[in-house]
This record gives sequence, C-alpha cells and structure tokens, in this order.
Amino acid sequence: MTIRLGIIGAGSIGKVHAKAANEAGTTVARIADVDLPKAKELADKYEGCIASDDPKELLFDEDIDAVAVCVPNRWHKELAIAAMRAGKDVLLEKPMGLNKSECEEINAVAAETKRVLQVGMVYRYSAAGTAAKDVIESGGLGTIYHAKAHLFRRRGVPGLGGWFTTKELSGGGPLIDLGVHIIDITSWLIGFPTPKRVSGKVYSHFGSRMKDYVYEDMWAGPPKLEGVCDVEDSAHAMVNFEGGCSLDLQVSWAINMPTPNMESAETIGIFGDKGGLTFSLFGEHVDVATEQYGRNIDTQILLTKTDQFVEQATAFAHCVKTRETPRATGEQGYFVQSIIDAIYESSETDQEVKLN
Repeated sequence: MTIRLGIIGAGSIGKVHAKAANEAGTTVARIADVDLPKAKELADKYEGCIASDDPKELLFDEDIDAVAVCVPNRWHKELAIAAMRAGKDVLLEKPMGLNKSECEEINAVAAETKRVLQVGMVYRYSAAGTAAKDVIESGGLGTIYHAKAHLFRRRGVPGLGGWFTTKELSGGGPLIDLGVHIIDITSWLIGFPTPKRVSGKVYSHFGSRMKDYVYEDMWAGPPKLEGVCDVEDSAHAMVNFEGGCSLDLQVSWAINMPTPNMESAETIGIFGDKGGLTFSLFGEHVDVATEQYGRNIDTQILLTKTDQFVEQATAFAHCVKTRETPRATGEQGYFVQSIIDAIYESSETDQEVKLN
C-alpha cells in the first residue's frame, strides 16, 4: 500500500515535508496553498501532483489518505481538526496549537475520529536523539536528576516582520518555535515526568529596533520593516518535575552571545547518578561520561548521518498503514505546550507557576 499524501502549506516547511515524503516512498498527491502559484511550483516537482488554493479540495479528495499540515501556527488547530473529520490521518507540524487549550481540542477530535495524529517533533528521529535514547534505556545513566536544553541563535529571527514575529499568528517567538523542539526531545529522553513547577522569563530586546537589527542572513524571507514584531527573542526557564528531576531551558532567536561560545549553543545534556551525556542537535556524535574501575571514562558514540525528516515521514507512513500509535503523540504535544504556556505565564506574572 502506497500512502497518498496531501500537503497544506507550500512554504519552506511544506517543501521539506514534500521532499521527505517522496524519499520515504509516499506519493505526494496534492498541494494546497492560498498562494496558488506557490502551490503549483511545488506540485510540479512531483509527478501527477495536483495544486489548488483551497484546502477543502484536498480534504474532500477520497484518494488522499493522509495530510501534512504545514501552515502558520494560527491555523494548525483548524486544519488538523478539519482533516481528521474528513477521514484523513494527520502529520501536524509543531507546535500543535497556539496554547494547550487548542491541543486539547485537537486531541479530543483525534480520539473521536480514531485518526492517526502525529506531531512533527522531528528531532526524536535524529541520529543523535536516537543514540541518546538507546544509552538512557540501557540504564547507562542510572537515575536521571537533571537535564539541560540550550538552542541559541545569535541573529536568527525568521522572516522579521512576518507571521513568525506576529503573536496573533505564531503564538510567540523562539520559545514556541525552537523551544518546543528541545523541550520535547529532552522530555522524551527522560520519560515525560510530570511537571510540577515552572519558573521562566522571556525577553524582547530586538523586535523594537527592527530598522537597525543587524543580521547575516534571514531564513523565512527578507525582513518586512513595516510588519509586526510583538514576540520574545529569548526565553529562559527552570522546570521541576515530580520525582526530583529538573530541566534548564535556554533558547533564543537573537542574543549577544560571542561567536566562539556558539559551538556549545545547540546542546542537550542529560545527567544521572551513574553517567551523563551531551550532544549537539546537529552534531556527529554523542558524548557519554561514566565511571569504570575507579576512573572517569569518556566515550564518544559516532553517528551515522540520517535525514530526520525522511525518518519521520517513514514512521508516519508506517503508522497510517498499521494504525500503530505514533512516536510523537498528541498527548505528548499537549505536555510540551503546557510547559510553554507555563513559562509565558511565569514571565508575565513574575512568579513561579505550579502545575498539576
């Protein structure tokens, strides 16, 4: 059985999903985007693929088995729910929604319709993430008591003045854009312990000076100086879980970090009473620290390069065919979003937020 996939959203991430699905053996059958020329440009890359400017045409096509939702965050809930009610399985780009209430609504419809719902937490499919998970599940770290998740960009505001920096459309800045990834992979690695308390602060120092924002490159399009930037540019938090484990979270789109320090700016660290490990999200190895025979031992696990988006597309197609539960579930998407919401609330109130 070959899965016939429809993609809603022909922007940068839609192109990534189309390429990955094609390489994973899935048929890219339809592309929908409000910008019809953009939809046609992407559809033309795949034999027999149909382009339209109306997602409903895609959703009501009985030949489409599944849908990848690749639009700005504002429309994630609406389109995911519409797709599931139309009988389609859904690969939903992160974040699931603008807040945890939207995630709850999406999950309720997934349960009602019994559709496969996989959230695009793609770093779980990275070579580094998979290797780190293997080490942890082998018991090599013992009892895990702390984790760190750092993802800094010195000047990495995407499409300044566009939808990424407009809170009404995105829900926030780097916390909901990049933070969602590193909160997810870290939580996955440590087993999704129940969060108890969250203390965080977000800062906005660069959006207010759009016209003199110094950058070297800008993905998601050139800056729109007449546009909006009402989101944070960095976020910093501490999350405490039941059982005593904690998470130190640091993420930014723009921060004045000296370039030499940027080498360690994309790291995940997991620390246990028997060992610890660190890795770069985009690195070629996982570093493991343990003790043997009364000595400190450092081990480096070399990684075989893989395409995490292709791995994700392959896993999604498998779940569509077998009806198995995806690795990244809607419930876990809600888990991550609840932490993000709590960080924003803690920053706004200047107080620790208690959960559960």
